This record gives sequence, C-alpha cells and structure tokens, in this order.
Amino acid sequence: MLDSMEENSISTSPVPISLKVTEKIIEQMKSNSICRIDNNGNGAGFFVKIPYKSRLLPVLITTNHIINQDDILSNKEITLYLNNDEITIKLDRNRLIYTNEKLNITIIEIKESDHDLNIYYLKLDNKLINYIKINKKQNPYYLNNLYLNESIYLINNTKGEDIFVSYGKLLYANNSDIIHNSNMKEDSSGSPILLINNQKLIGIHCGSSQKYKNNKGRLLIYSIIEFSKIKNNLLIINKGGKNIKMNYIIGEFDIKEDEKNVRIINSYEESYRDKYNNEKEKENEKEIKENCMMFVDGEFIQFSYFNNFNKKGKYTILYIFKNNITNTNYMFNGCSSLININLSNFNFDNVNNMSHMFKDCSSLTNINLSNFNTNNVTNMSFLFYKCSSLTNINLSNFNTNNVIDMSCLFCECSSLKNIDLSNFNTNKVMDMCYMFSGCLSLKNIDLSNFDTNKVTDMKYMFNRCSSLTNINLSNFNTMNVTNMNNMFSRCSSLVNVNLSNFNTVKVTNMGWMFCKCSSLTNINLSNFNTINVIDMNWMFNDCSSLKNINLSNFNTDKVDDMTYMFFGCSSLKKGNIITKDKKILTEFKK
Repeated sequence: MLDSMEENSISTSPVPISLKVTEKIIEQMKSNSICRIDNNGNGAGFFVKIPYKSRLLPVLITTNHIINQDDILSNKEITLYLNNDEITIKLDRNRLIYTNEKLNITIIEIKESDHDLNIYYLKLDNKLINYIKINKKQNPYYLNNLYLNESIYLINNTKGEDIFVSYGKLLYANNSDIIHNSNMKEDSSGSPILLINNQKLIGIHCGSSQKYKNNKGRLLIYSIIEFSKIKNNLLIINKGGKNIKMNYIIGEFDIKEDEKNVRIINSYEESYRDKYNNEKEKENEKEIKENCMMFVDGEFIQFSYFNNFNKKGKYTILYIFKNNITNTNYMFNGCSSLININLSNFNFDNVNNMSHMFKDCSSLTNINLSNFNTNNVTNMSFLFYKCSSLTNINLSNFNTNNVIDMSCLFCECSSLKNIDLSNFNTNKVMDMCYMFSGCLSLKNIDLSNFDTNKVTDMKYMFNRCSSLTNINLSNFNTMNVTNMNNMFSRCSSLVNVNLSNFNTVKVTNMGWMFCKCSSLTNINLSNFNTINVIDMNWMFNDCSSLKNINLSNFNTDKVDDMTYMFFGCSSLKKGNIITKDKKILTEFKK
C-alpha cells in the first residue's frame, strides 16, 4: 500500500478517485508499459497507442536526449528493459519516427515484427492510458492552462532500482513546458505524466528546471498531433530543419518588431478574393492548407496566413508538404520579412502554376532554386514580382518549354544586377508584358535566344530599366504583338536599341513607347508598319537627347491620339524627322 503522504497527495486531486483504482492502473503500467532505456543516457520510456490513419498505432515515447536523430539515421540497435526482461529493437528507417530536439520528444513505431514487445504491449488495455484529445477548433497552446494545480503522478523505471511512483502537482505552464513538483530521481527522463483524477496521459518528464527550482516536462499533445499527420515517411525535426525525408521548404525570417503580425505563407489571400473569386483559386488555397505543416524553430504552429511573433529577431520556419503540390501560386506572396529560402528539398514535379509565388518578398536576399523542376509549369507570371532585395537569381536549371505566361516575371526587382536567361525556351510564351519592368539596376540583358513568335503583349516590357544602355532585339519576331505601350518608357540610360527586325503590323498601341528615354540620340523605325496603330500619345515624350528619327514608313490613318508625341524633345529639329506623314510634323509643331 501507499504511505500516508502519497495518499494525502492523491486526496488533493480536484476530482478524487478511489485509491484502489489508481493502484490497479499503476500495477498494470508497471508490468506492461514502462521501460528503462540505456543509450546515450539512462532514462525511461513508455508504450501507448496514438491515432494514425483511422487506427491506434502502438508507439514507444521517450525524450530526444535518450534516443536522438543520430541514432535513427545510423540504424542503431537499442536495448529496452521491460519487466525484468531485455529487449532489443533496431531503429531502422522503415519505422514511422518523429523526433524533435527542441521539444525533447522522440516517438517510435512498434511493429508487428517486434514480437517480444508485443507480448507485453498487447496486454495493455487500450482504454487504460488515454491521452488528452482536442477538437479541430481548439489550439493546443492554450491547453496547458487547463492543467494548472492538477494533481499528477509519474511512473519511473530507474537503473538498479525498483519501479517507483511519484506524486505532485503542475505548478506552471509556458507553451509546451510544464513545471511540476514531483520528487523525481536521477535518470527519470522519459517517464509519463498522468492526471490523477482521470488517468489522462498529458506529458513526459524531461529533467529539472533551475529557473523554477522544480522539475519540468513537455506536453505530449504537440507531438501526437504532428506524428498523426506523417504518411509513410521518416520525419525528423531538428534545429534548422535538417535531415527531413519529405517535401519541405526552409525559410529564414527577420522580424524587425516585437509582437508583429507577419505573413509567413499564402496561397489565396483575402485581398484577392474579389478579383480571383473562382473555384480554381479556392482549390489552390485548399491544397496548400491541407498539405502544409509548419514549424517555427522546431515547434509546431497552427497553419495561418499571419502569425504573431512576440520578439523581434530571426526565425527559421519549416514548411512540410505531405503530398506533391500542383500549384505554388501565391505561396509566399507578401512575406516581406523573408530573407532566405531554400527549396532544394521540395518536389516540384507536378507543379504547373508558379504565378505570384514570391510576390512582394521585398527582403528576400537569397533563394536556392537548384531543385526547381519547372518542366510542367505553364504560368510564371509575377513569380519574382517586387523581390526588391534580390541581386542575383540563378535560373540555369529552369525548363520553360511549356510556359505560356511570363508577364511581370522579374517586375520591380529593383536590385537585380545580373540575370542569365540563356537556357530559356520561350517558343510557347504569349505574354511578356512588364517582364523586366522596374529592374532599375539591370545593366545588361542577353535575349538573343528568345523566341517571341507567339507573343501578343509586350507592353511595359522594359519600362523603367533605367540602367540599361543597350538592348539588342534583332532576333525578336513581333508578328503577333498587338500592344507595345510603354515598352521602353523611362529607360533613361538607353543609348542604343536595335529594332531592325520588328514586325508591327498587328500593333494597335504604341503610346509612351519611348517616353523619357533621355539618352537616345537616334531611332531608326523605318521598318515599322503602323497601319493598325490607334494610339501614339506621348510616344517620344522627353526624349531630350533625340536628334534624328526615321519614321519614313509610319502610317497614321487610324491613329486617333498623338497627344504630346514629341513633347520635351528639345534636341530634335523638324528637318531631322524623316517622314512622309504631315500629321506627324504637325504634332511636332505642337
């Protein structure tokens, strides 16, 4: 029987239970559930069943410092001491495993082949050790407060001693930490923590806490939730998210303010619902949300477009995707605190849509695209839009054979200095509007391999490329282009542009085309066919260095707007305009 101190401890439980019931449960656990583990350090572990794929899966739970990541990766054999027997199991990769260094938790599947373990384990009543369950609407981070001042007991199997039971109360809770005052012995890590009033399994003992001058444990609900999501893959969570055998992405976020709400992932955000309110976009959102798990510095967090960070600083966020994603559009849209992202371990094999994927990632300085499989991608629009801190992007492995839309691909990448597009295949691309617009730092660009036969829209294509001095587009076939509005506007450093091969027979809009190209001195557009052009307003506005211009083939029969066509062309004289069209000369006088 238990002594009076232990009995008194039990009697302080909020909902007292019969001492005999408690004794019966403890005796069964001593015989069938609690084991001693001698590995990297001495400690305990316990067997329990947790939900997995609509069934209860038998597992061994212990602390990460007793069985760790290196043991699992090296297929180590470990010895368990259960009810005076020695049992050896191998930590091979065929087991479903979850280990988290920060939470100090390891969960290992007990398989049918573990005959010796099952002899003992199967004796354990499934209802005997229950665990705290939460519904989908509950947040596990708030559950810890429910346990404060609850009476608890722990069962331990210490080397050289008999199995013993200790009693106490939960004194303090902080996120996943729980502080208790049970009198624990050395090498007690890994012991289960249960509530006395209802026998619920709530945590695992991890050691002592100098800060609180008591013992500490971890709530198990976090690990059980995450383990239940694993699907036939070895999942190892460690600091920095290394050695994970699943689809995963690692992002580093630099949070500048305390208690700031920061966007950390996005598929289909609220502000776009009115514009893109269709079933396809909703499916994209659903696919990301249902397949993504998130860990911030090794801890599971609830999926949310926004998460609150209590302290400023750098955070490593791990995104784990259970299935092959088909759409990554808007995935990191608006992640303005994202500074580094590594995609080398993400499976892009089935992705067909990457539009807006890194849109507005304004702090992103480094991006690893070495594993980017773009073979099936048809849409790259807005892919790097407003990645204003990126100076270089390595696109050497990009396969663009099936891409149709490249609009705004590098738009507003204002710090981008170099970009190698030599392997780009653009023979299916139909839209290149705004493709390089706002690339303020881009000094050179080689588009000699571009096939533009199918392109219909080139408006704003090089708009505000203010550092570009030369653009050779002699290979461009523009036979299907209808819109060249603002195509070179604000290219203030542009001295030469070769448009000798431009076919403009289908173009209807040339408004603002060379507006504010203040360094251009000569433009030869003698090959331009403008028979279908309607708009030429501000076409050469503020081309202040322009001295000669050949418009000998310009036809303005359909043009209804030539407003300020030559406004600000202070170096241009009437005699230097080669044209047969009096309407153009009339506009120049204005």
